[in-house]
Amino acid sequence: MNMAFISLMLMVLCLVVVSETTEPLCSPFNYEEKLLEKMVRNEFKMEQALKRIDDFEGLLLRQNRTIQGTIGTLKEIEARLDSKLSMTSNGASYIRWGRSSCPHSNNSLVYNGIAAGTHYSISGGAADYQCLPAEPELETVVTRADYISNIVGSEYQTHGATALSSLADHEVPCAVCFTNATTTIMIPAKKTCYSGWKLEYRGFLMTERDTHANNKQYVCVDKDAEAAQRSNVVNTDGALFHFVFPTCGKLKCPPYNSASALACVVCSKM
Repeated sequence: MNMAFISLMLMVLCLVVVSETTEPLCSPFNYEEKLLEKMVRNEFKMEQALKRIDDFEGLLLRQNRTIQGTIGTLKEIEARLDSKLSMTSNGASYIRWGRSSCPHSNNSLVYNGIAAGTHYSISGGAADYQCLPAEPELETVVTRADYISNIVGSEYQTHGATALSSLADHEVPCAVCFTNATTTIMIPAKKTCYSGWKLEYRGFLMTERDTHANNKQYVCVDKDAEAAQRSNVVNTDGALFHFVFPTCGKLKCPPYNSASALACVVCSKM
């Protein structure tokens, strides 16, 4: 009787324990089965979580590439805006004679072209050189007039010179440059700029020959001058560029020397 009662009580206790716990304490096999099932479910959830993490990392990588591309585009736009602002902000311009490009990276090329002016044999006309654009916009309203002034191309007259002699009879290029400096100046008979001024370029002082009928202003032709595009050595003259030598007398020698052509510099100041 006592043994039967004890067995009955154990069965009741087992049922109570089973009903109050998730793990069946009374069945080791059932517990292991449930534990294995939980492990499988957790592993599946872990795989899903890892996949979501991989997908998220891929999304971040794609968005990062998109952002980097956008940043690159914005930088290009900023550079273009800076270039346009520099052209409209305070600054100064100058002509670089003898070259078709500007000498410094912070200079903006306004345009390049060919040096031109009144023919050397004409006593009238203009008394300066002009830098004509390589791509002109021709006026079609005025196609004739009874009295006109002609402008012609230019040539280096460096025959027999100890510099730039290979350019003799070639056409002279030019470039109009814009700098963010407040002013520019051409200084004759100097190879360096004065203190506080920045060198834009150095060259040789040149002008029309003094025995010719036409006069020209002095200009500074780059020391590394070049021939204009499509230039040739056919001697057609035109507006001519000659070295300038000092004449001693009222111009004191020394410091000047009649055997030394005059140099020049173009300088800028902020």
